[in-house]
This record gives sequence, structure tokens and C-alpha cells, in this order.
Amino acid sequence: MKHYTISVTDSELEKLNRVYQYHQIEDNNPYLLFHAVHNGIDILAYKTGKVLMQGKEVTHELVSIKTHLNREDYAAIGSDEVGTGDVFGPIVVCAAYASETDITYLESLNVRDSKNMNDKAIIAVAPKIAKRLIHSLLILTPKKYNSLVAKGYNLNKIKALLHNQAIVKTSSKLKETVPVIVDQFCTPQLYFNYIKDETLIYRDIDFHVRAEQIHLSVAAASIVARYAFLVKMNEYSEKVGVTLLKGASKEVDEQINELHDKKGLQTLGLIAKMNFKNITKQNLS
Repeated sequence: MKHYTISVTDSELEKLNRVYQYHQIEDNNPYLLFHAVHNGIDILAYKTGKVLMQGKEVTHELVSIKTHLNREDYAAIGSDEVGTGDVFGPIVVCAAYASETDITYLESLNVRDSKNMNDKAIIAVAPKIAKRLIHSLLILTPKKYNSLVAKGYNLNKIKALLHNQAIVKTSSKLKETVPVIVDQFCTPQLYFNYIKDETLIYRDIDFHVRAEQIHLSVAAASIVARYAFLVKMNEYSEKVGVTLLKGASKEVDEQINELHDKKGLQTLGLIAKMNFKNITKQNLS
């Protein structure tokens, strides 16, 4: 059984509702706009704008839906980051190039936003994406992050510098110029202000909120970045002898205290972002 999820707008959802009106079956799920069966494929259209296809071979149905919605595949570089909401672990940025044929391949892997995938799914699919796509991966260790913060850098400036570097690296590996899409975390004006002193600046960028829904290259980049983050978290966990928690929860607060008591402040600075409130509010010394 294969499955694939596509994000659509309200108007696109209504259009699909009309397209599949004669293939719809009864479904009492209150979150569904409709449930259709076409050519042996289940099409579940959620009111949120997610359309799930599942069956033995979903590719033909996906192509059909794209045709109905006038969506054309195009090559692009997508750039995304992970680790910015986690006290422990690095910040990882990946810029990945996806050609038109790569997009078909990514769809066959059911590539989507890494936030909607569990670690097991990330670990299964990320190496395949990394092997297939031209990409650049940047890993900023907590130690380096803390040194940049000490120099007065804020999180968005750090992210902008990493994205610029990853995009410059990836675009230099290509013969042609393609659109570059970044998951927006600040205004374009601020972004370029943060990187104004860089030697090489990539300027032709499309910024989008939820950019992974705009182009699969962004979703692919987020998956590769997430995988690298998980690998590093595993390394750090082995070093300190504790399975480090993701995020910035109360449980993380407790783990910070435990690690501080056992390993000291210096070790904490090698695995954690020391300016996070989880740490600063505890007045550790």
C-alpha cells in the first residue's frame, strides 16, 4: 500500500470536490470534505487542505490531480533548517536541489514536511534523498553557536548566514540557474541585512511561510537536515551517557539540572544552546 499527501488551497480543494463528485463514497469522518475512490485509489480530502491518496500505485492519480490543478513541476533549490527550537543539539541547515525528475522520485518516497514525520520515517528516507539530490549541509555545533551568541549574534542572523552559505554552495554545483526557495523566518529585508558583510551573497530568493508546501526541494532539505540533527543528538547522548531530549520542555529543564550536577557547566556548553530560557532561568554556575 502506497500513500502520498499533497497540500492544496481552499479553491483547489473545491475544484477537486467537483472533479471527484461522481466517485465519492460515504465517510463519517468530520474532518473530511470528501472521500472518493478512483481507479482503485482512495482519495481523502481534508478540510484543512491536505489530500491523501492511498492504494497500490498512487502516481497516476497524483499526476491527474496535478493536471486538474494546473500544477507544473519545476526544478528548484529549497533551503530549510532544524534544531532552532531545541535546547540540546546543533542547528542544521540544508539547501537541496530537486530537478523535475527528482520531484517524481521524492513523490514516490512520500516526501513531506519533516515536522509531520516521525524519527523512524526520517531515518528510513533521508539517506535515499541525500544520495539522490545535489545538496549542501551545514551543522553548527552548540559550542560554535554559543560563541556567536557571545559576540552578539541573534538566532535569525545565525540562520540567515547558514542559509546563505548553503545556497551559495548548492547553486555553485549546478550548471543552470533555478529558483531558490527559503522557509521564511524573518522579512527579506532583515535577512539581507544580516548577511550584508558576507563575501558571497545569493540574492535571488523566494521567501515563503510553510515553504515545504510550495516546493518539494524544501521538504527534502528539511528531511536531510533533520536526519543530520538526529545523528548528532545521538552522538552527544553517547558522550554524556544520557539520551538527550528534543525540544524545550519542563522535562528538558530537569535534564539540564541533572547534566549540570553530573558533568558541570563546561560540558553543558558543548551540547546545549546556553542562551535558551530553559538554561538562563536556572542561574547555573
